[in-house]
Amino acid sequence: MTRNEPWILTLDAGTHYICQCGKSQNAPFCDGSHEGTGKEPFALEIKEKQEVALCGCLRSARLPFCDGSHEKEA
Repeated sequence: MTRNEPWILTLDAGTHYICQCGKSQNAPFCDGSHEGTGKEPFALEIKEKQEVALCGCLRSARLPFCDGSHEKEA
């Protein structure tokens, strides 16, 4: 599921798998819905608990992070 705004989340240290196909029902996290799409989730390594802005529109040049692309005309 994509959206026209970032996901602002506080993530704990560890590996988080971020959806890159736009089909996950557990967005922004991967739920395996990418099977057969040719896309794989992004493995985001977080060293310590922190707040992040994850791209919701999947148009960011800095995936999985938001770069404001959702504010530009499609």
